[in-house]
Amino acid sequence: MINNIAVLKFGGTSVKNIGRIRHVCELVNKRRREGPVLVVVSAMGDTTDYLVKLAGQAAAEPDKRELDLLLSTGEQISITLVSMVLRTMGVAARSFTAYQVGIFTESIHNKARIVDIKTDTLSKAFEENDVVVVAGFQGVTTGGEITTLGRGGSDTTAVALAAAVGAPVCDIYTDVDGIFTADPNLVRSARRLPRISYEEVVEMARLGAQVIHPRAVELARQHRVVVRVRNTFKPDDQGTIIDGGEQMEIYRTVSGVAVDKEQASVAIVEVPDRPGIAAKIMRAVADQNIVIDMIMQAFHPKSGLNNITFTVARTDLKPTIAVLNQLKDELGATEVEADQDIAKVSLIGAGMVHQPGIAARLFSVLGEAGINIKMIATSEMKLTCVVSRAEADRAAQLIHDAFELGAP
Repeated sequence: MINNIAVLKFGGTSVKNIGRIRHVCELVNKRRREGPVLVVVSAMGDTTDYLVKLAGQAAAEPDKRELDLLLSTGEQISITLVSMVLRTMGVAARSFTAYQVGIFTESIHNKARIVDIKTDTLSKAFEENDVVVVAGFQGVTTGGEITTLGRGGSDTTAVALAAAVGAPVCDIYTDVDGIFTADPNLVRSARRLPRISYEEVVEMARLGAQVIHPRAVELARQHRVVVRVRNTFKPDDQGTIIDGGEQMEIYRTVSGVAVDKEQASVAIVEVPDRPGIAAKIMRAVADQNIVIDMIMQAFHPKSGLNNITFTVARTDLKPTIAVLNQLKDELGATEVEADQDIAKVSLIGAGMVHQPGIAARLFSVLGEAGINIKMIATSEMKLTCVVSRAEADRAAQLIHDAFELGAP
């Protein structure tokens, strides 16, 4: 453990160019006067997207191992530049890749999860430096293979490191003021929440809110690390605090609305209605490391048959269809159908479970506006409707207004 350490993570927009990197380094320099600082950075600006594009030009289906090696270079550029600028300010700083630090992951490329962090290298680095700069988004297997953690992986890196070094707080710096009741770019009346629980943020992130990755929040909840989402360009603003909600007065039924337009639905049609069929389908999809979200089984007009429909990320649609087509004849199904004209619009809140009438109110709002609901999913903390992509933004605004989320 390293005493009194501050963990600061800066996203791609915060280190987009040298001017912004200098601004970040000024924040770090100010913070290090209070104690040692561990900085986690993402790749500069749109670097990762650019590298993905290059890979796509090199190969129609890039090898996952090679893709991870390529993508990991983005963060290496960022950490070295941040360290260089800090050193020109007279700050003792040193940069490290995840490989050098010892951030070990499972042996899965493109979507690996962290399994262990060795803190020996960090402890030694802080004996000689005030600031240690670590590459986010990447890891290494026990066999020495470089892996990446998937989109938003730098958030996960930062929280995991905070837990590993015993830091009680992890500051996630981005280009927004915090977590809002809805995306301000979609909902004009959205407002910033000063405080929110881990559980609510996990739901928001899973359902389309892109301020922080859900895996990072789940890790923070597990290790009781308080996360602060702050604006890099408003350093005096405390942003939004994410914690366990202890002693938080339950004053709101719902906390926000999330929109996810990066989804597609897939249906396997006329599947025989017998035990084990659904499990076989889900297992085949899971074996391809594809995450399934909403699932609906509906009886087909023909006796003894079902249609099984579920949603996946749009990027996973092609392999999902391939898997189901391989299963179709074996299961006796007739066809596989896909619908890319969908979006998830979700209402989230820790108090929803105790309030009757939430669903009726939401469905009435959409029905009166002539917005058709394709699928529905509920839990104690969320109510999700699948609508046409073109209707998603309007649906979010209507729901936000109906539940008065813009009111202080």
